[in-house]
Amino acid sequence: MVVRPYLLSSLLALAVIVAATPALARCVLDPTPCRGCGCKGGPGWREIATGRCVGFRDIDRRCGRPPSPRLCVFENAPGTGANHDCALAPATPPKDDPKPRP
Repeated sequence: MVVRPYLLSSLLALAVIVAATPALARCVLDPTPCRGCGCKGGPGWREIATGRCVGFRDIDRRCGRPPSPRLCVFENAPGTGANHDCALAPATPPKDDPKPRP
């Protein structure tokens, strides 16, 4: 059996991508391009001072609680808030990770 070079390189690239995926990246994201804060499931707020989208973990610190229109702008992109529970869940290591030593 002859292994084609492109097949071997494709399998190697796939193995590298899978191995490099962090344990906390378990949220399902839509890979299609979108515009606006929250379009990938985030909270949908943009910090006025920096012009950057704010994530669930930083929203209280950057925008206030409840978010203040003086600090942030709500963009309400389609999909806003869809990944709330996933984004705030504690990171869980893969099942094949060795147990930490005491």
